[in-house]
Amino acid sequence: MHLLFAIFLFFAVDSTPNFQVRYKLVYQPDSTNLNNIKEEAFLLSIKENKQSYFCSEGFWKADSIQGLRRTGLLSAAEYMGDPKYRFRTAFDKFIAKSLETRESRIFEKISFDQFEFSVPNHLKWEMGMEEDTIAGYACVKATTSFAGRDYVAWFAPELPIPDGPYLFWGLPGLIVKIGDTRNQYVFTLERFGAYTGVIKEWPEYASRRKVKEASAQKIYEYREEVRKDPFGVIERRLGPSTFNGVPTSDPSIKNSKAWNNNPLELKLIE
Repeated sequence: MHLLFAIFLFFAVDSTPNFQVRYKLVYQPDSTNLNNIKEEAFLLSIKENKQSYFCSEGFWKADSIQGLRRTGLLSAAEYMGDPKYRFRTAFDKFIAKSLETRESRIFEKISFDQFEFSVPNHLKWEMGMEEDTIAGYACVKATTSFAGRDYVAWFAPELPIPDGPYLFWGLPGLIVKIGDTRNQYVFTLERFGAYTGVIKEWPEYASRRKVKEASAQKIYEYREEVRKDPFGVIERRLGPSTFNGVPTSDPSIKNSKAWNNNPLELKLIE
């Protein structure tokens, strides 16, 4: 069955259709608590096998709702009055990749700000000899290192798309599964198929020109500052305030996100 699909896909990719992949991420935000395991769904939309766009499903939905609000199709009263219009995500990041130039454009929300920056694809893959069947696809093993973690990937040669979740791409086939060697961040394909819907090519806030250009290093430093002391960042921006009646300068407030000590990127992307 997969052989017939691969033959169909070969001609489909050659005629440049669009595809969408749904991945599930299982991750451990607290390296000191093995029981704190979280999950989130992500979407990879591939346009004409030339560009792709990646974000969490929660980000996609929330950003689409903001588009409806901007165009007046959803009123502020409707939005505030019905919780079905509000979506959350732990990953406020949107990644646009050019499969031709091998560069990624990243839009990221951090605290009060929205940033835009570029990173080249410098991943160095080592091809393995091992094979396995994952999510119904015959896969080949490959390994790499990225942002302070070592990763094992499984890609499907029968799906000739050199892409994958997040900033993992460049293999001769779609990445079906990839995880770091400690199994703290593991992406697994849940669904793949042709896609005829609208592809989101940038976040809604980017279309309103509210994005700040910055370097990857500045973004990483600011992201770490917010991750380690979110209320301190707010206090430095807006002045003293309270959270649930407690001053944000209180040590217990500053440490209220101590569990968030294990980000996907442990160091600056090189």
